[in-house]
Amino acid sequence: MANNLKYNIGLDIGTSSVGWCVTDEENNIVKKSGKHLWGSRLFDEGKTAAETRTFRGVRRRTERRKNRIKYLQSMLLEDIEKVDENFIPRLQQSNLIKDDTNQFKFNLFEDEEFIDKEYYSEYPTIYHLRNALVTKDQKFDIRLVYLALHHIIKYRGNFLTKGDLSDETNAINSDLENIID
Repeated sequence: MANNLKYNIGLDIGTSSVGWCVTDEENNIVKKSGKHLWGSRLFDEGKTAAETRTFRGVRRRTERRKNRIKYLQSMLLEDIEKVDENFIPRLQQSNLIKDDTNQFKFNLFEDEEFIDKEYYSEYPTIYHLRNALVTKDQKFDIRLVYLALHHIIKYRGNFLTKGDLSDETNAINSDLENIID
């Protein structure tokens, strides 16, 4: 290309490509070393942040769920350990394969008078247990209360209320004590 040649560069910028062409003043494509000076560059289209935002939301929601369950365990741990000290470890290992567990025979209950088979025959689903806790006027095992609260908190609970919760917390604690005692 001669130094005194006047030329234009045309660009076509798209969402996933860029086209270019070098022309002279009469709109003829300029040649350099026997090749026309025109072409295009294709590339992947840009991604939106929607996918990342979805993953971030799921990650935060599961973290909040874990924290709610830990909070419930910390509230009821002392009372549960009085009845069955291995109840929480059995629950935590219930989803593992046999080789990875501490070889508990049952997932939930290991009492002589109450085992998993009896629990599932009396309460086929967690909703049967929740219904029994609400409708029957009797004293329930703290582990049954824990299972129902665990289910409610895991799938329906939230701690998004703003402000001072001390009065509400005291009321909840007294209600829990009435159920347990």
